[in-house]
Amino acid sequence: MDEEVNRGQLLGLSMAGPSKVEFPGQKRQRMRMRGTKQANLETQKKLRKSLDRLLAEGETLLPAMSWTGKLKWGRTDPVTKTLVDLRKIFGKRHDKKWLAKRMMAKRGDDVGKALAGSLMAAHDQEISIVGNYSHQSFGKASYVRRGDGKVAYQAGLQNYHMTTLRMLPWEDHARKGYFFFSWRNGFVCSGPEPNIPDGWLGDVLERSRFSFKNTGNVWATDGLDVEKISANEMTGNGYLLLNFINGSKVAIGFDNLEKAKGKTSFIHDLALSMLPPNLSTVMEPDAIWYPEGGNRDGSRDALDRILDAWMGLTLNEGSLSKRVKVAVLHHIDDGFVVGERWFSTAEEAVTELNGSAAEKGLALTLMQSATGSGIRISQRGEVHEREGTALEISATSCNDVLSALWQDHGLSGLIEMGIGEEEAQDLWSAQCNKKRAFGKFLKDIESQRAKADIIQKFPFRRGKVSGPVGMIHDLTMMGLVEGMGKAEKSALSKKDGIDGQAASWAWLVAAGKSNGQEWQFSSDARDRGGAWSHAAINVWKTGEELVEGGEVDYKEALELLRKACGQIEELP
Repeated sequence: MDEEVNRGQLLGLSMAGPSKVEFPGQKRQRMRMRGTKQANLETQKKLRKSLDRLLAEGETLLPAMSWTGKLKWGRTDPVTKTLVDLRKIFGKRHDKKWLAKRMMAKRGDDVGKALAGSLMAAHDQEISIVGNYSHQSFGKASYVRRGDGKVAYQAGLQNYHMTTLRMLPWEDHARKGYFFFSWRNGFVCSGPEPNIPDGWLGDVLERSRFSFKNTGNVWATDGLDVEKISANEMTGNGYLLLNFINGSKVAIGFDNLEKAKGKTSFIHDLALSMLPPNLSTVMEPDAIWYPEGGNRDGSRDALDRILDAWMGLTLNEGSLSKRVKVAVLHHIDDGFVVGERWFSTAEEAVTELNGSAAEKGLALTLMQSATGSGIRISQRGEVHEREGTALEISATSCNDVLSALWQDHGLSGLIEMGIGEEEAQDLWSAQCNKKRAFGKFLKDIESQRAKADIIQKFPFRRGKVSGPVGMIHDLTMMGLVEGMGKAEKSALSKKDGIDGQAASWAWLVAAGKSNGQEWQFSSDARDRGGAWSHAAINVWKTGEELVEGGEVDYKEALELLRKACGQIEELP
């Protein structure tokens, strides 16, 4: 009895259930099977239209068999067998009794069983209860369940207008090695060989989220040169290349890949237009990119791993271009890589870095010293080993490059600048222990070297001349080398003896810094210093000319000052 009940339900027949107590005003409940719903008017109309067409011209909705080969021993291929069976069922489409028996048959083709149930559903006058079919990849749709056929097969047959779902009845044949291609204007089985039918690729690409221009057998997004694509050469900012087995090429610019947004990836949507959804049987991907002036030799294995991950949907489409560029850059064997450009010389490479002329000059020296070291400098200035001998720089500033190379090449770089070994050692060591911004570091060196150059112009160092003459000389050098502020502060500091005060006052007058400072000096000191000031002014002006590179006799100016001061001690 239970078997008869189940059989009746599958046939769509109503059978009496147990009696229930009903209360006044209570709405009559309708029973329906699990996984079904009450169809709204729109769903009813869609299914009605679909089922009517299936009943009227179902033969035209079946996949066309394009394979003309033969199996061993003269056997008929399973797809053709199924197609023959389906045409037989269409021949009985109006025989409801026969269809009812076929859709419940324990033996026979499963696709045929699902078709018989769908044709029985097409004879229903009213469509009220429908099933909900949902597939993670192929989509979802409503259908009318009749008979014992597989739900997926019935949903696929009744929704033949959906290019993905209509392939589901053929999944068992696909597992056995047969290929199906589905698009808006065609549905083809190519047999045991994945031969791409005419029209399939163009239609699939037209419905994708990318905009393609077609030239011959090449499809390309904007900004790409078709001739270069045909020759697998670099064009635009690089591109993803799909090489199909029929000679067709599809090129998607990296710019488009990075910008395109979608719920699913392009490769996923493309794969769902064939069964089995395995694009590797009909297409081989490639990524065409290399830095200006360089090549992608040596990166083939790395690129293949990236493309395999993309094909396997484990790599996000938007990050594909970045991963490709990194792989190519990491496998360049020689020269200099800065950002996404390759250079044969350090002189060319350093121009890509940000920094002052002094920073670029030192960076160039260190990069030349590091030539052939085979290291990578990250964006943070960190050093990593790499294959090959190229110096790869991801950083954009000279400061980061200098920081990365300083430990190993900084000392030789300072010596190359013309700094003595002892001084270079001190500077290098100090910078290693406590790194300062290299811009400031080099400015300090430049300032020190400039001061040293000025000092070299004077006949005597500070502290080498005695007496008031020595004090005025020291203040003059301090003002011209260290700055007027430091010299003035020294002149105003407490001095021992009248001669010391007089010498400070004489210098302040000579340098034009005496105004308002009288109160800090005794009248005797001012009087004595005033008497020396004429000669002190001569020393100051001569010193200024000396610093500017003039041909003057500074020693003679000091000698005149010595006589004016009445200093007995002679000049060294």
